[in-house]
Amino acid sequence: MHRYAQIYAMKKIKILLMFSILLLFIPTISAKATVKKTAVGVSTAFIERSGSTTLSVFISSDEKIAGGSFDILYNPDQLKINASDVKMTDTLSQYLVAGGSDAAGKISMSFAKSNGSVIDDTVMEVKATVLSAGYGNVHNLTLQNVELYNEQGKRITTQLINGQIKPFVGKESTHPNSVEVDKPWLITLSKPYNPATLNTSAVSLKRGTTDFPIELVVANDTQFWVKPIGSYIRSTYTLEITDQLRSINGAKLTQPVRLKFKVN
Repeated sequence: MHRYAQIYAMKKIKILLMFSILLLFIPTISAKATVKKTAVGVSTAFIERSGSTTLSVFISSDEKIAGGSFDILYNPDQLKINASDVKMTDTLSQYLVAGGSDAAGKISMSFAKSNGSVIDDTVMEVKATVLSAGYGNVHNLTLQNVELYNEQGKRITTQLINGQIKPFVGKESTHPNSVEVDKPWLITLSKPYNPATLNTSAVSLKRGTTDFPIELVVANDTQFWVKPIGSYIRSTYTLEITDQLRSINGAKLTQPVRLKFKVN
C-alpha cells in the first residue's frame, strides 16, 4: 500500500504542474522576503545561434540613491558591443550620467545628484551581438566595481546579478487548454524571493518573438502574479522566467522556465 500511495502522490504532483508553475530555489533558504534588498543586475537572454539581442541593466531599491558607478565586463572575442550599442534610459534623467562601452570588453556607468531618489527600473540597454566564434557557448556579462551611495554618502549594500547570453536549458511546458484573454498567472516558489529582483529582466512574456507588456504583482513572500496589460489577442504566447529571479539570500532558481499557451 505504501508504494501505491507514493505513485498516487507523484501523479498528483504532475497534475499540479500542468496548471501552475512551481519554481524551486537552490540552495534552500529560510529567510523571509520582508525586506527589499537593493539589487543591480544585467538581464539574461537565450540565443540558440549567433545573432543580436538587447540586454537591460537595472537597479532596484527602496532606498534613496544619490549616486553610484559600476562596470560590466564581457569577452570581446565572443561578443560585439560598440559605443553606439549602449543606451541610457530616462530612469536617471535627473542625474548627471556618464558611461558607455569601449568595445574592448568593458561597459562603464556613473551617475550622481545632490539629493537621492528611489530607483526601481532599467537604467541602461545594451545591444550585444554574438560572434560566430562564440556560437553555442555561455557568454557572461559580469558586474564589477559596483558602488551605490545614499544621501549621507553611506555605501548601500547591494546584491549583484550577472547576466548571460546562452542557449536555453531548462523546463519547457505547454498549457493544455486555450486561456481567456485576460488570464493572469500565479507563480509559486518553494522559498521566499527578493522582490528587488522581480522585474521584466527576470520575468517576460512574448507573443511570438515580440514582447507583450505585463504587470508583476507581489502576492506574498513566495508568490507573485503575472498579469497582461491589456487583453491577449489570438496567438501563441511564451511566459519565461530566468534565474535573474533570486531568493532573499541570493540563491538562483534551479533552472529557467518556459510556459507556452494559446489564446483562441
